[in-house]
Amino acid sequence: MEQTLIIFKPDTLQRNLLGEIISRFERKGLKIIGLKMITPDDILLENHYAEHKNKPFFESLKRYLKSSPCLVMVL
Repeated sequence: MEQTLIIFKPDTLQRNLLGEIISRFERKGLKIIGLKMITPDDILLENHYAEHKNKPFFESLKRYLKSSPCLVMVL
């Protein structure tokens, strides 16, 4: 079975968009396997965004993603 990882970034939660976005997945018939609220650390971000590690925007991306909790969802 194929699975998809979705990371909802801090602004999704701050703008109260989470419920609507999850509802859209459910209306399409996709099943939510798991949800977890996390505050990512450097190790997770460096592994997940490895292809961006040496790009000029990477440090600001890490700061942004660590600024507030993110929701991780598996479909």
